[in-house]
Amino acid sequence: MRRNILLALILTTGVVAAVAAKESNGAKSYYPEKIRVAIVRDSREVDLNIHGRYAVRDMTTGRVIGRGDFLEDTKVRLLKRGILMGLDVYHVTRLTIEPDRDSFAVIDGRPFRGEVTFIRTPDNHITVVNDIDVEDYVKGILYHEVSHRWPMEALKAQAVASRTYALYSLNPAQPYDVTNDIYSQVYGGRGSERYRTDLAVDYTRGQVLTYRGKIFPTYFHATCAGMTEDAREVWPQAPDIPPLMGVPCSFCKMSPHYYWKRNFRLKDIQEALDLHGYKVGLIKGISIIDRDRSGRIKNLKITQRNGNELVIKGVDFRNIMGPNVVDSNNYKIVMKGYYVDFYGRGWGHGVGMCQWGALGMAKQGFNYKQILAYYYPRSVLINYHELKTPGTAKAGHPAAFVK
Repeated sequence: MRRNILLALILTTGVVAAVAAKESNGAKSYYPEKIRVAIVRDSREVDLNIHGRYAVRDMTTGRVIGRGDFLEDTKVRLLKRGILMGLDVYHVTRLTIEPDRDSFAVIDGRPFRGEVTFIRTPDNHITVVNDIDVEDYVKGILYHEVSHRWPMEALKAQAVASRTYALYSLNPAQPYDVTNDIYSQVYGGRGSERYRTDLAVDYTRGQVLTYRGKIFPTYFHATCAGMTEDAREVWPQAPDIPPLMGVPCSFCKMSPHYYWKRNFRLKDIQEALDLHGYKVGLIKGISIIDRDRSGRIKNLKITQRNGNELVIKGVDFRNIMGPNVVDSNNYKIVMKGYYVDFYGRGWGHGVGMCQWGALGMAKQGFNYKQILAYYYPRSVLINYHELKTPGTAKAGHPAAFVK
């Protein structure tokens, strides 16, 4: 079985390649070393501690307007004339705390490396942005995405996927690049770092996935339960490229999310649809119209007791009911009077790397390059410092598919 997968990786999936982590000819990398993470959004006040020496900078002028050796248990609030931090009032709209090398800030009880900026929003709320080194950012992610007890090769695959997705998300036109929740990647700062996940980040430092010289969105999910999904089936605006096409997966069968069951009252489904703008009457039945090539539902039909019918996309229905309520878009429907049972498989949108599949591959002896090659067909692994301008990269060197 393993030999057949290796052959498929070489002949079908394409080759993932790696290059040395160094600059060439002194040219500057297009991608920055830091990423801006919104760790608090639209808050009335923020709890702040600073462990160690720090500087306070007005981000509008760039001028240092304060310094300190330690700051304990203070509040950051907005005043009409500026930002109140403890007993000090700063007449600015953007205030940055710059801890010294061995210092760090604690925001609402969570410690963070790097700088933190307090931004006054147009509606007079506070948004806090952590300006953090890309590698430290990934270290603050991995613990929330996979178990730090998983095999190292699975952790390294996740580190590359998370780093790639982060750099793809850079948005200079906005005050921050990503958020610290499921809508970007869950980020817990310094308090989420663990020894083994930190090692995975260090072992893969700078490595990202590209296709034709461009970083692409390396989506991932918990359990595909048989086949990953084409990205365009979930997000029509997603890049239409081979690395984001679904592949068969037989590696995630040990996942506790491989099978699931949910029971709903038809009344609850009706109310959820109404809440999201679908005005439906009493529901008589729900049926599947068609499925895509991965087996996930493309369209559902909601039949009402008055005879009217509503056709809705499977991905839209799942989002309405809640992605943590309907675990995936792959399920069977059994009507039971005023109730309905969903018998499903998998957890998540199904696009990109199957995390429990990566675990299964690692347990079978595949390394992280092989795991990435399998779930992102025809992608190329390089160091992002080699990307000199957007959309250009050096050709990678083919990696041997050996343990």
